[in-house]
Amino acid sequence: MENLMINNALAIKFWKQRAQNVIDPKVVKVNSCNDFTSYDVNFILKFVCSKTTLLDIASGTGMTINKLYDKVLKIVAVEKFSQFTKEIIQSPNIEIYNEDILTFAIDEKFDLITMFGIVQYFNEEEVKNIYEKYYNYLLPSGHLIIKSQFGLKETVTISGYSSEIKTDYYSQYRTLDLEVNMLRKVGFKNIVSYDIYPPECNRWSNTHFYAIVAEK
Repeated sequence: MENLMINNALAIKFWKQRAQNVIDPKVVKVNSCNDFTSYDVNFILKFVCSKTTLLDIASGTGMTINKLYDKVLKIVAVEKFSQFTKEIIQSPNIEIYNEDILTFAIDEKFDLITMFGIVQYFNEEEVKNIYEKYYNYLLPSGHLIIKSQFGLKETVTISGYSSEIKTDYYSQYRTLDLEVNMLRKVGFKNIVSYDIYPPECNRWSNTHFYAIVAEK
């Protein structure tokens, strides 16, 4: 895992460019119409309490955890680009690591791990390794929550110029069944998908946003 070479250089390049000029926390949203942070937060709140320890993967500018930090015991935020994490609220119960999620390591286990808007930037092989890695950071009966776009009938891969955002881009929107099967093979159980986002969030005919909850 430590030597895994990611081949989605377009995604890394895209986010590196975004990180160069952070004038608004919403810069981490590919498109302004994709900001449904309030839905994300309300959903996560169903799985936390004041004693919850949370590992948030690819935290960005903290648009989600900035609204959760006072509801949980501790948050460990992992975000590759330090320019983004300057927007995260400074709190004694938030630890920030500016590291690649593929090589990040910590000697702790957590009640909850969240991956919101990140897994689509990795191909199938890469994301399987990510699930295997972070499965080991969950406490017994801990939960993983994923939010992403998924292909409705087949995997949809964008690699190259995107007319939507007017730049080169990489995303792989695997089908929901494929993602669930990967999680199950890793060892997760009681895997449930939730359609929690409003119709305006799903503007494309071949993909759909879902939240997935999986238990260790």
